[in-house]
Amino acid sequence: MQKEAVVLIIDESEEDRKIIRSILEGRVENFLEASTAAEAWELARGLDRLTMLIANVDSKTGGDIFDLRDHLHQEIGFFPSVFCSSEDMTPFYARVYDRERLFFKPVNRGVLIDWFDSIRGGMRAELGAAASEGGASTESTQENAMSTSTIPVSSPPPEIATQPSTEVATESLPIHETAPVLLPEEALPVGTRLGDYKLLREIQRDADFALYEAEQTSIGRHVALKTLYRKHRRDINWVQGFVNEASARASVNHPAISLVYECDQEMGVNFYTLELVDAPSLSDLARRRSELDDTVLWKVLSAASSALVYLRDAGMSHRLFTAQSILIVKGMEPRIANPVRGRGNPLSPEEERRQMEVLADAITPFLKRSVTDPGLFTIIDRMGTDRIDAINSIEGLRKALNPPDPKEGLSAPELAKITEKETTRKALVVGTLIGLLIVAGVIAAIMMMSAKPEVRDLEDFTKIPAGKFPFQNGEEVELGEFWIGMYEVTIADYAEFLADLTAHPEKQLLIRHAEQPKEKTSYEPEKWYQYYAAATKGRKFLGGEIDPNAPVIGVDWWDAYAYATWRGGRLPTEQEWEKAARGRSGSIYPWGDELEKANFNSGLDHETTDEVKAGSIDGYKYWCPVDALMADESRYGVIGLAGNVREWTATWNTHPDFPDRKVPLVRGASFATAVGLELTARRAAESPGERNFWTGFRIVTDREDPQILSGSDASKAPANPFPAGGEPAAAASPAKADAGATPAVAPAKPE
Repeated sequence: MQKEAVVLIIDESEEDRKIIRSILEGRVENFLEASTAAEAWELARGLDRLTMLIANVDSKTGGDIFDLRDHLHQEIGFFPSVFCSSEDMTPFYARVYDRERLFFKPVNRGVLIDWFDSIRGGMRAELGAAASEGGASTESTQENAMSTSTIPVSSPPPEIATQPSTEVATESLPIHETAPVLLPEEALPVGTRLGDYKLLREIQRDADFALYEAEQTSIGRHVALKTLYRKHRRDINWVQGFVNEASARASVNHPAISLVYECDQEMGVNFYTLELVDAPSLSDLARRRSELDDTVLWKVLSAASSALVYLRDAGMSHRLFTAQSILIVKGMEPRIANPVRGRGNPLSPEEERRQMEVLADAITPFLKRSVTDPGLFTIIDRMGTDRIDAINSIEGLRKALNPPDPKEGLSAPELAKITEKETTRKALVVGTLIGLLIVAGVIAAIMMMSAKPEVRDLEDFTKIPAGKFPFQNGEEVELGEFWIGMYEVTIADYAEFLADLTAHPEKQLLIRHAEQPKEKTSYEPEKWYQYYAAATKGRKFLGGEIDPNAPVIGVDWWDAYAYATWRGGRLPTEQEWEKAARGRSGSIYPWGDELEKANFNSGLDHETTDEVKAGSIDGYKYWCPVDALMADESRYGVIGLAGNVREWTATWNTHPDFPDRKVPLVRGASFATAVGLELTARRAAESPGERNFWTGFRIVTDREDPQILSGSDASKAPANPFPAGGEPAAAASPAKADAGATPAVAPAKPE
């Protein structure tokens, strides 16, 4: 008859002992608990058998624990042991037997239970077989089984040796000791065994981690197994970070994201196992020139959107979904390789924009303009771009894929009213068609006769006196006297510039920057012919109201430099820009240190949300005339430095993501910027060739009345800024730009 299970737990931490008890509750009838090896010796002296020892080991107590185990083997026979630690256990490998295990704290519940059950089941089978063959009792069989082989016995620890009844037999113990395995400090060779897993092939590796295909030998399951290199095993920050990543990934429960099974440590190697998805990625399929129909691509978008929302709401930090990490399994269902890094810090707005761009790039190779669903094509075309209607956020993608039902949540009476109105509206349509046809001609005539938007003279300059001012974090910087444009350069101003270059093409050589790319032969802004025509007629451009007094947009740094040179000035350094904006007092906003949302054209109301309607705070969803919001005025009388469009400066600095690349800085916020609204915010362009619809510029001069480049006569320049013949000149190819707020550049020492 089998006796009750007796487990001895040794750990200074009462809380950790409690965790072990809770894991094995229902499997163990009798727990003995001690905080030290000496205390455990007192508890175990009268025992005739022990089912298992579970002990915490560390650099101070580990030797005593292993010595105690050896003495208990001499006294009561063999029992399996589990050793747990939050430290590196490499020094103890030589004393671990083949039926014993090492666990990194916190102990994995499922792994400990599985190991406990397998050990008990194996021992019962062995003892039962021996008893049936020899006719001996279970107790005598166990005793005899313990005398078949020998290993040396260590000396007892000091506190045990002093006990009156610690006279230890010198005969050897009957257990085979497992020799320590010498594993490499980095990637493991194929064929290595880690607990229940055998490494079959290497999938990928980097400087700190390796990913393998492995077989879980007990059940024959193939898994992906990620290891942290042994070189990090003594660094608790690396180990804990790895465990935290595994724990966070294991907590993910989303149908589109691959699973994580368990985390463990073996021979100094921390590892965890994941679902092995044996399927090609979008990257693989694109490389093979495979075709995917629209239904699969819609599934990819939907799964990615749903997974991104799930991870954001769960507060998970994760890597971007890429073409390499989106897999297409059997049945053409998308599966995303688990991207979680840990808990906290979901994607930033800039990372969300980048995610949209990367996701669009992953799907684009499978789009065919002639057969692709136009709705799908439109969504992909809007993702991660510089369009006014761009999809640059997780929420934006969710809404694009799941537009809200205007009738959702309405009561029955409200729905009845809407139905009645729709019926009435339909009835009126036929009756009004004739009337509309009659008045259509009248309306058209009125529109043709209506006055075009007024072009105002907005080329005033404001004097900024010489002297010191607090730059960035308060460092006093002294600047000489200069004049700065009171307003941003307008569409009308820039049209005059293009018209003059058309009349005097030789000036292009005089205004060209020495490092301007040779392939750039035109200073015509991105989509100039479209938005200039809309502005002069008072119409919309990309859904936004625009007129000739709005800031010029779609210009790169070379364009801004050329205009400033032509106008008899230059671009402001960021120090000049900041002094004009913050004044001698160094205020955070042009008007002071408190944010006044209605004072400037910002992205706080760029899009309609649950809290705000587009344009409801400052009156503008997109651009506004440069003199529309006079409250955005600095102490020196400069208008529009806080918002409307960001502004190019003459200062270049290191790109935050590419240390070997120098790029121009832009200052100020725009109608699309919702964060980093302070005047101290510094932003790096992707390149001097970057063009978008939320960046413009203003100029500075060293004299009060700058003159246009000699030889021009604006009064004689053609009114149409397009080349002769009425056709627009070929625009320079724009660099793909960031949307919203570009990552701020870390403050650097002023140039």
